[in-house]
Amino acid sequence: MFAGVVAFVVAGVLVAKDSLGPDQVVLVVDGATGATPNTIPLDAASVERESPKAIRIGDLRLDNLVRSVGLEDNGELEVPDETEVGWWEHGSAPGLPGSTVLAGHVSWNRTIGPFNQLGNLEPGAEIDVENHDGSTRVYQVIERAVYDKDELPRDRIWRTTGDETLVLITCGGDYNPNLRRYRQNIVIYAVPIDHVTEADEADPNGTLPSSGA
Repeated sequence: MFAGVVAFVVAGVLVAKDSLGPDQVVLVVDGATGATPNTIPLDAASVERESPKAIRIGDLRLDNLVRSVGLEDNGELEVPDETEVGWWEHGSAPGLPGSTVLAGHVSWNRTIGPFNQLGNLEPGAEIDVENHDGSTRVYQVIERAVYDKDELPRDRIWRTTGDETLVLITCGGDYNPNLRRYRQNIVIYAVPIDHVTEADEADPNGTLPSSGA
């Protein structure tokens, strides 16, 4: 029953080897994480940044610690267990330009994961991200989307420039019982509260796709 696992695509390439277990994925980045810095501070890759400490979503009763995740030497994605949320360390961080990407399991080791109910999060919901200095940055959800695992919008998610965005990713959509994997990813986009526009509040996403979660 419980077999969901986060899958990333940074360079548009996701390799799932037949020899891997049902809860493993391999991430091939092809150098995409080595973003070329532009002008400080307009590119988050140009400045020192650290993992957020915790994420809280009252609407989901979620309160989880966050830790940095990158790549293993063999190219596999370092995925946190069911107790933590992973912060993509090659992306941005709260308060900086670009996308701060947080990812968590739907389920893991027959245990409900931290992002199990992410597909139920509606535009307008608030997300608190606590930093290690004790400060908290508050975001508001503006969109929920579902993508096939090999069709995550690279230029929107894996960026360190442009408007500050919080991106939450987990598995969802259709479930393949033979592979014990979900075929899609659920992605939540949120922006800092002081960046929310009247248009966002009036019609943040139109008709939302079904998450299947």
